[in-house]
Amino acid sequence: MKVVKENIAEILTDASGINIEAQKVEVSQGDRGDFSYPCMQLTKKLEKNPRKIAEEIKEKIDLGDTDFLDKIEVAGPGYLNFFVNRSEFGETVEKTLSTDGMGVDKRDGKVLVEFSSPNVAKPMHIGHFRNNVLGDALQRIFRFVGYDVTSENYIGDWGTQYGKLVYAYKQFGDEEELEKNPMEHLFHLYVKFHKEMEQDEELEEQGRKWANRIENEEEEAYGLWKKFREISINYHKNDYERMGVNFDRWTGESTMLEETDNALEEGVEKGVIQRDNDGSYFVEFEDLPTTVLRKADGTTLYLSRDIANLKKRKSVEGFDYNFYVVGSEQSLHFKQLFKICERMGLDTDGCEHISYGLLSLEEGSMSSRKGRIVRLSEVIDKAVEKAEEKISSEKAMKNAEEIGIGALKYANLSVTKQKDIMFNWDEILTFEGDSGPYLQYSNTRAKSILRKSSETPELIGEFTDDEFKLVKKVSQFPETVEQAVKQREPTKIANYLSKLCEEFNTFYHNSPVLKADLEDKKRRLKVLEMFEKVSSKGMELIGITPIDEM
Repeated sequence: MKVVKENIAEILTDASGINIEAQKVEVSQGDRGDFSYPCMQLTKKLEKNPRKIAEEIKEKIDLGDTDFLDKIEVAGPGYLNFFVNRSEFGETVEKTLSTDGMGVDKRDGKVLVEFSSPNVAKPMHIGHFRNNVLGDALQRIFRFVGYDVTSENYIGDWGTQYGKLVYAYKQFGDEEELEKNPMEHLFHLYVKFHKEMEQDEELEEQGRKWANRIENEEEEAYGLWKKFREISINYHKNDYERMGVNFDRWTGESTMLEETDNALEEGVEKGVIQRDNDGSYFVEFEDLPTTVLRKADGTTLYLSRDIANLKKRKSVEGFDYNFYVVGSEQSLHFKQLFKICERMGLDTDGCEHISYGLLSLEEGSMSSRKGRIVRLSEVIDKAVEKAEEKISSEKAMKNAEEIGIGALKYANLSVTKQKDIMFNWDEILTFEGDSGPYLQYSNTRAKSILRKSSETPELIGEFTDDEFKLVKKVSQFPETVEQAVKQREPTKIANYLSKLCEEFNTFYHNSPVLKADLEDKKRRLKVLEMFEKVSSKGMELIGITPIDEM
């Protein structure tokens, strides 16, 4: 626990005469005490053998001056092992968890989290699921620690691809089919256009022409584009609702057109952006590839619109942090974006690309153009079906959606965000062992016991080893959240919850609660209460729904 580490660090600083940070104090187990400090870190400064340093520091510490330590031992080549007073420690944990922030340091500042950002006329696929759960977890975590968070779905709704779609609809579309199965029909047209383009390169030019008509807001082209955009947004909203993902605002590239023109002209005036003889705009770098910002026909690009958007978010809206949750394949894009904005004198402090690894199919990379995707809705359906197969209680059947989606979310968030994932149905939909349902089931077990007891939970008597191990693991929640914030890594919380539930299940099997003597019963109920509170909040922070029946 953070407060105990801080107290130990203060004692060590006073005894050694050297400033020791709380983060250098380690959590330990068993006969090595509850916390430890490796004095090897002081060898250079004190020019002594680490074992000797440990012994000297121990001699200077008077346990009578503190009520939270019972014993200090010197071990091994130079470790100081600290044994806490279990009763004092338990009360400190309980008091900390009862505060609004549950012991987490509160932050100030405005945070913009951009994530999801699907394209018009394409259903989201399993790769989008990873983006959505990562972005949603980040907005939840940052909001919990006190930031003023705005989540934004900045949809891909502008560019040449929509000219291609309009052309495809005019050539191959069916109005009746569009009304009956709107997204299916639009996606079919998107795939068909690119298949036809393999045989007829002239179609590429047709797509560009219709894209220009959209940009010029010509009635037919612009009207179809607006219709396709609305169809897509309505379709995606169903997936978001099922995932439990919400946004504070929906915007899109199409909302940035005027600002983009202004930003490009500003870049030209400042000598950052250059004009080519054909009328296109480009930027050259010393250490990055040259990039085009406006084509010869006047069309702007994704990067151009991002420059304008960054300027708006930082200079106009005043966000302290601007997070882009986007796959690692776009890392060059963001390096170029931040470099261009810095050259233009724009404020890029707090602008971060929250990169994550790719999710690919066993038969190869996903491709919307070739129609080779695993649809997000299909994966959710299968997860819910599997949950229904596992559920034995009629009461719990109503929670099949939350259980299935919990399995999917944990499968994505239990892997560090930078690691690539190979999509495999059996692994992604696991319900056994280290999984989302395992977290939900452990949490549900604790709630069930608490509901069945009429006694008031209370920390009385002495902790058993299993009880205290669970209390120690519960106490690590605040630090885990702060690590997740610092590293922009929800996996820290997901993996912590898994270990927390392991400790709970050891406690559950070894420590009867409802049939225990009154003193033990009350103490164990309080331990369960703390576990339930932390596991519920932890799951909420990564978007997994705590439930009452499984």
